[in-house]
Amino acid sequence: MEVPFYSNIQEDLKLIETFLWDPDEGAPDIDFHLERMCKSAAKLKFKFSVNKIYEKISKIKSQTRLRCRLTLSLTGKIDISTAALSPSSQIWTLRLSDTILSSSDPWLLHKSTNRGLYDSERAKLPDGIDEFIYLNERHEVCEGTITNIFAKIAGQWLTPPLSSGCLPGVLRRKKIEAGSCKVKIITFSDLKNAEKIRVGNALRGEIDAVLSH
Repeated sequence: MEVPFYSNIQEDLKLIETFLWDPDEGAPDIDFHLERMCKSAAKLKFKFSVNKIYEKISKIKSQTRLRCRLTLSLTGKIDISTAALSPSSQIWTLRLSDTILSSSDPWLLHKSTNRGLYDSERAKLPDGIDEFIYLNERHEVCEGTITNIFAKIAGQWLTPPLSSGCLPGVLRRKKIEAGSCKVKIITFSDLKNAEKIRVGNALRGEIDAVLSH
């Protein structure tokens, strides 16, 4: 019998959701974030109380937009930290990472503290580069360190399937459900020849992007 990949979870592992809080709208995408966290909690056997999280979020007060980081421990402990949301560049420059992701890695589907690769690579982004892009063992485009990827190819916006190896991002989900992009395997060659490229997440929205030369 195959042992589940989460059978030896370290006790200090945490699930993460990073979401926007706006003084006029509150946390507009929080239901999507908590649905994703709930699915991961059920899969990985974390204790989870959505009501406690909503209660904590309801106490957030600010005159400016905030970057909020929600963490959930294996035992159900909830923490929320907030910081002012810094503005993004209007156009991000992307570079291909030397690291190859495994499309069969189940952890890619769960946003957790078991994403040290992304944190370490993001911390060493070269000057002038805003995001690394990852490929899998089949040379398919996966995702960025903190973003999903969208490419306009033959007039249609596309985003990689989860089977290529990427996080089921909230922005990605919203765009797919709205019909503004379709799920399709994207190769790096496709990306280089795309009419337009965007990266994004629920916190920062969509950002126009170009590949570095």
